[in-house]
Amino acid sequence: MNEKEEGEQLLYNQVNPEIMISLLEENDVENLFDLVSANKDFLSNWLSFPSVTNQMEDSKSFIKRSLFRFVNKEGFWAGIWYKEKLAGSIGFLYFDWKVKKTEIGYWLGEAYTNKGIMTLTCAAMVNYAFHELELNKVEIKTAVKNKKSAAVPERLGFKHEGTIRADEVIGDTIHDREVYGILRAEWDR
Repeated sequence: MNEKEEGEQLLYNQVNPEIMISLLEENDVENLFDLVSANKDFLSNWLSFPSVTNQMEDSKSFIKRSLFRFVNKEGFWAGIWYKEKLAGSIGFLYFDWKVKKTEIGYWLGEAYTNKGIMTLTCAAMVNYAFHELELNKVEIKTAVKNKKSAAVPERLGFKHEGTIRADEVIGDTIHDREVYGILRAEWDR
């Protein structure tokens, strides 16, 4: 696959008739900012970025950094579109090309939860990691108390690999995180 085809597949990955993954671009700034702003309290339970997303320029800077990382093959964030509305975001937090692994991060606006969107979207990202990027391992880390987030890798057949104690600070709370992983040889989709 040439670089243009790879980019096109990432920019517009139709997961099903209602769900699309699309690389976040500068014309998505307003949609992203509005979604984060409307869900700031909900997202701040488990994520740190809502507390530093206070103006549209913050979302613009985030998208610019993500596009820079995409071009440099260091990772990226994509929008999750549900019925043509931005519902959340999913991304590869890094690429370790030597070990051939990555970690997926994700979030949804509260109105889009409990619809199966994240499980389908994560499955599409895992497929991309294994079949297009030819990576060997995908990890997902979730806060120990965030059972809804942990249910995603569990539904997809990831193995629980352990708990990292005192791994992340959200607001004034230090969270332990669960680590889930799946190898290409274990992925049967």
